[in-house]
Amino acid sequence: MPEVYLRSKDLEQKYQVSRATIDNWKKQGMPYLKIGRSVRFDEAEVEKWIREHFPQR
Repeated sequence: MPEVYLRSKDLEQKYQVSRATIDNWKKQGMPYLKIGRSVRFDEAEVEKWIREHFPQR
């Protein structure tokens, strides 16, 4: 399966959360990549992290 990198805006729409929530999740340890000045999220890693930290979602 090819890796899919998402932007913060993509996560906001996918999980129906605010930008502040995404920033808080990053502080809590959600995996992300810094590519130059951009922040990207590996979709599979983020889904795994969310399942581990928020099992009810």
